[in-house]
Amino acid sequence: MPVNVALAALSGALDGLVAAVHDGGLDHLGTADLVLFLQRFEQVRNRMSLVDHRALGDAERRDLAGSLCQGRLSRVLQQALQISAGEAGRRVRAAEQLGFRTSMLGEPLPPARPVLAEAQREGRVTPEQVSIVLSCLGRVDRQGTGPEALARGEVTLTQLASSFGPKDLQRCADRFVECLDPDGNRPQDELVADRRDVRLSPCRDGSWRAELRLTGVLGSKLLALLTPLARPRATVPGPDESVVETVDERTHGQRTHDALEELCDRLLRAGNEPGTGGVPATVVVTIGYEDLLARTGHGRTSDGTRIPVAELLELAAEAEIIPVVLNRSGAVLSLGRSRRIASRAQTLALVARDGGCSFPGCSHPPEWCERHHIRAWADGGPTDLDNLTLLCRYHHHNFASRGWVCRLDGGTPTWVPPRFVDPQQRPLVNNRIRAARHQFELMA
Repeated sequence: MPVNVALAALSGALDGLVAAVHDGGLDHLGTADLVLFLQRFEQVRNRMSLVDHRALGDAERRDLAGSLCQGRLSRVLQQALQISAGEAGRRVRAAEQLGFRTSMLGEPLPPARPVLAEAQREGRVTPEQVSIVLSCLGRVDRQGTGPEALARGEVTLTQLASSFGPKDLQRCADRFVECLDPDGNRPQDELVADRRDVRLSPCRDGSWRAELRLTGVLGSKLLALLTPLARPRATVPGPDESVVETVDERTHGQRTHDALEELCDRLLRAGNEPGTGGVPATVVVTIGYEDLLARTGHGRTSDGTRIPVAELLELAAEAEIIPVVLNRSGAVLSLGRSRRIASRAQTLALVARDGGCSFPGCSHPPEWCERHHIRAWADGGPTDLDNLTLLCRYHHHNFASRGWVCRLDGGTPTWVPPRFVDPQQRPLVNNRIRAARHQFELMA
C-alpha cells in the first residue's frame, strides 16, 4: 500500500475513533473497561514512534539536513514541525538507537538497542520512557562500560519501564549508573573532568535555572570568589552618607546568588571580557523609544530575557550594558567602503536586530555568530547595516553552496531557498526575527 494511502487510512480511522468517543462511545464502559481502553489507546500512541524511526532514518540516509542547509536533522524537525529543540533531539536519538539500520554494503542491521526497540514496537514503553533508558545507557557507555553490561542494562531497564512511570524509572536508571560506574578502572580526576557540566535554562517567569557540576579546581576557585561577597551584611548605607546597623535577612542561597551577580558586574566593568560576535562580551538590551522615554514596559536581551525599564537604567549606569534604542523608522549606521570589518556599534545593532543567526530554523545566539556581507565585499558590497546580517559559522560557510540567497527586505534578513527545496522560492524569515518584529509592532 502506498504510504500516502496508508496515512490517509490512518487519519480516517482516527476521525472515526474521535467521532465515536465524542458521540458517547465511552459512556457504557465501566471503570475497569475505561482504564483498559486508555491503556490500549496508549499502546497505539506509543507505536506511532515507529513511523518516526523509519522516516528519520530515511532522512539521515538522504542527508535531508544538508539539502536544506541545516547543520543537523533535529533543526529540520524544529523548523518543519514547530517542535522544541529538546523534543526534536529526543526523536532523532530514538530513531538512531531503535530504528533499523543498514551496513555500508546496504545489508539490513538490527536496531542498536533491539530489546528496547521491540518493547516500543509492541507499545509497552512510551517515548518519554525510551528517552530515559537511552540517556542512561548513553551515560554509562561514555564511561567505558563493556557491551555485555550494556546489554544486561538494556534488558533490565526495559523490563522496569513496563512496570514504572517516568519518575520511578529515572530513579532506577540513576541507580543503574551508580552500580556500573567504573570508578576503579579510570583515574578519579579523569572521571570528574568527564562529568563537568553547566546548564542555564530560562524559565517562563523570566528567571533562570542553573545546574552545575564543577571540577574540584573550578569549584574551589568559584567558592574563593563568592565567599567574601556572600557574607551577611551587618550595615547598609543610610542618609547623609551615614551607616545604619541592620540584620541581613537574605538566605544563604540568596546571598550566593547576589555574590555571583556582583562578580558578573565586576567582569563587565573591567572591560577584558571574552569576545561576542566580533566585539567584547556585552549585554545588549533592545527597548522601544517610547517605553524608554516613559520609563515603562520592558527591554529584551538578545536571548529574550525581559528586563524592567527601571532596572535597565540602573544597570546601564553601573556596567557595560548598552540599551539599543529602536525608533519606528530605525537608525542607519553606514561606513560604506571605508572598511571591511563591521564596527562595534554596527555589530551591537546587528545583535539587537537579528538576535542571533538569521538563517531560517537556526537558533544559535549572537555569541556564536559572524558578521556576513549580504552583497559580498569583493563584489563591491558596503559595510553598512543594510548589507549585513549575523550568521553562525555553519550557515556562513555553507548557505551559498546549497543554493540559498539572502536579501534585506524592509530591514529584515530574508532568505530565498533553492528550487529543489521550494519550487516557488517563497522567501523565509527566521522565526525569532519574525517574533521580535511582531513584538516591536505591538509596542509601536
